[in-house]
Parts: sequence; C-alpha cells; structure tokens
Amino acid sequence: MNKAIKALLTTLLSQRKIGGNHAPEKHLLVSKTRWLSKPEKKGFEKEYKELINNQTILRTKKRTGKGFDWHISLNPKSVKETYEQITKEESS
Repeated sequence: MNKAIKALLTTLLSQRKIGGNHAPEKHLLVSKTRWLSKPEKKGFEKEYKELINNQTILRTKKRTGKGFDWHISLNPKSVKETYEQITKEESS
C-alpha cells in the first residue's frame, strides 16, 4: 500500500468520515500528496482509482455551501477491513 493512500485512509478513519459524514476530496488529496514525486503521484492515483472502483472509499457529489464538489468518505461496510489492512501494515 502506498504511503499516501495509507495516510489518506488513516485520516478518514481518525476523523470518522464514514458513510454520510464526508470530507472535501480536493483538500485531502492535496494535503496527502504534496510531498510525493511525479512517479509516486502516478502510483497514488492508480491505487486511489482502485479504491474508488472497489468501493472502499465512497465518492459522492454533495452540495455543501456554495459549490458542487466531490466529497469522500469510507464505505461503512468496509471500515473493519480497512482498519485491519492499515494495522497489519504497521505491525509488519
């Protein structure tokens, strides 16, 4: 698992962004990929798209405030699996 993906999932878990509780995608992705090089960003984008397609991360379009931005949250059905995956990699 990519370090930035792990940081993104950890942030979503720690902030309890699960189901209806969501966060702006743009802000999270910028904050977690700012320090990556170009090849690492490409790897991150590939893994991120996989997470969205596998529905580990829900990506929803919400109207909050003034705009129509993409917001993300964790899929409530896969929270336990995501948490186990993160803790497994930390112990390794």
